[in-house]
Amino acid sequence: MLIATLNYNMPQMTDSMVEQLRRDPFFSRCELMVVDNGSDKTELAKSTTHRLDENVFYGGGFNVVLEYFLSSKHDYLYFLNNDLIFHGISFLSTSIREAKSADAAVYSPSVINASADQCYWKQMWNWGIGLREVRWIDFQCPLIRRDVLETIQHYPDPLIYGWGLDLYTGCIMDGTGLKTFVSDNNTVCHLNSHTLKSDKAPMGLNDYCHKASTLQNQYFFHSEYKDLFYELRKYGESYSPVPNARNVV
Repeated sequence: MLIATLNYNMPQMTDSMVEQLRRDPFFSRCELMVVDNGSDKTELAKSTTHRLDENVFYGGGFNVVLEYFLSSKHDYLYFLNNDLIFHGISFLSTSIREAKSADAAVYSPSVINASADQCYWKQMWNWGIGLREVRWIDFQCPLIRRDVLETIQHYPDPLIYGWGLDLYTGCIMDGTGLKTFVSDNNTVCHLNSHTLKSDKAPMGLNDYCHKASTLQNQYFFHSEYKDLFYELRKYGESYSPVPNARNVV
C-alpha cells in the first residue's frame, strides 16, 4: 500500500501525523510518500520524500501522487490529509482489513471535525453502526484500490483546488458494481482546513473555497456527469443510514 500526503508550510503537523502512523505495525509493509507542495515559508517536513517547486494545490498534488502510484505495483493508495489525528495504533491495519473483507474499491474511516461544524456530507459522520456501504466519500482520507485508479488515470485539471475529486470518483464508480464504504469502527479527528486557516496559507480560506467551488461547478455543469453530480451531492446532504444501512462486518 502507498500512503501519501501533501505538506504546504506545515512541517510539524505533517511529521506528527506520520509519527502517529508509524505506531501501527502494518506501516512497515507500506511505502510512505510525503510530497512538499511548494512550501515557501518554512523548512521541509523531516518526513518529506518528494518535493514540488511550486504549490499545485490539492488536486494537482493528488495527480502527482496518482502518477507515481500507477508506476508502482501497489494495490491500494491511502491519500491522507496532513491535519488528521488517529486514536490507538491500528488505523492502517483496521483500514486494510475492513477494505479487503468488504471488497471495498473505495474506503474511508468516519470523520469527526475538531470544531462545532461537522463535515457537510453526512455519510462521513460516525453513526455508530459499523461498516456502511455508501455511494461516495468525501476525500479527507480516501483508501482507493488500484482498479479504480487505473480507470481514472488522471483527475480533471480544472479540479486543481481539490473540490470535486471525490464526486468525480463517485461518478466514475456509479453503476459499475464496485463498492464504497465508510467505517464507524475506524474514526479520525480532522483539524478541518488547518493549513488554510493559518498565516502560511497561499490565500484565505473564503477565497480558496470560492475558487474551488466555482471551478468544480463549472467543470461538472459542462461534463457528462452533470445530473449525476447533483444527484450525489443531494445524497450526501440528506444522507441517513436508517433504514437502508447494513453492517457487513
